[in-house]
Amino acid sequence: MIIETEKVIQNLDKDVALIKQKLDTLENNHLAHIKKDIDRILYILGAVGLVVLGELFVLLNAVL
Repeated sequence: MIIETEKVIQNLDKDVALIKQKLDTLENNHLAHIKKDIDRILYILGAVGLVVLGELFVLLNAVL
């Protein structure tokens, strides 16, 4: 009975260690890449917005 309990505890300890490792990888690696991609998308959207705003001013200048 005690030996079985120790085996279960050892397996749970291994599982917890694996979960900690995966969380660390997710937090330190993947989140940095996701932030970099989001920053790139925001930069492109800002550039497109400026172009659209510029075209709007050209259109208003032509109408007036």
